[in-house]
Amino acid sequence: MGPRRTSGRKASRLGTLERRYDFHLGEAIRAALEGSHDKAATHSSTALSISRELYAAGPDPARHRPELAAALCNHARYGDTPVHVVALLMESAGHYAALAHADPAAYEVPRIDVLARIALTADEAGNTRDAISLLREVVRMYDGAPAADQAELGIGLARARFHLGRCLLKTGASADGLAEIDAGLEIAAAALGRLRVPAHAPGWLATAPRYVQLAAPDWAAAAVRAMTLHAAAGRWE
Repeated sequence: MGPRRTSGRKASRLGTLERRYDFHLGEAIRAALEGSHDKAATHSSTALSISRELYAAGPDPARHRPELAAALCNHARYGDTPVHVVALLMESAGHYAALAHADPAAYEVPRIDVLARIALTADEAGNTRDAISLLREVVRMYDGAPAADQAELGIGLARARFHLGRCLLKTGASADGLAEIDAGLEIAAAALGRLRVPAHAPGWLATAPRYVQLAAPDWAAAAVRAMTLHAAAGRWE
C-alpha cells in the first residue's frame, strides 16, 4: 500500500500545481489587460515558478512542456533587461520547437509567436530595421504554418502585421506601415468572426480564448493608429 499511497499523493500534488498554474497565468493576463503591471508581473512570476516545478517533478516532463513554454513567453514581458527578455524567449522557443516537431498543427503557431516577440524586443532595444526584417519573415512563416486552430493563426498573423506596420511607420514608410496595419485589422476581424465571439456583448473579452486576450492591447492600439492616420489623410470613411 505504501507505494500506491506515495503515487496517489504525488498525483494529487501535481493536480494542485496544475490548477495553481492555470489560476496564476489567467490572473496575470487579466491584470495586464486591466493595466495592473505589478500585479500581472507577480502572478506571471508565480506561474513560471510553478511550470518549472511541474516540468521538473512530473513523471513525464513532456506533458508539462506546453505550460513551461507559455509561462516563459508570457513572463518575458516583465524581464529586467533586453538580455533577460531574449533569454526567456529563446528558452520558450526551444520548448515550442520540440513541441512543434512532434505536433506541428498544435504548436507551430505558438512557436512563431515567440519569434515575433523577439522581433519586438529588438525594436524596443532600438534595432527597428532588424525587427522589420524578422517580422517580415514571421509573416511569411504564419502564411505557410499548419494550424489546428485557424483563428489562433489569424490572430498571430494579425499581431505580427500590427507591429510590422508600427515599425515601418517609425522608419518613415507611412504608406507601407498603414497598409500592414489595415491588413492586420482585417485578418483579426476575420479570425474573431471564425470564433463566433460576441464582441458586442459586455465582458466578451473575459470569455474569449487566451490568445485573443493577449492580442487585445495590440489590436486596440492598431485600430486607434489606423483611424488616426486615415483621418489625417482625409479618409475617415
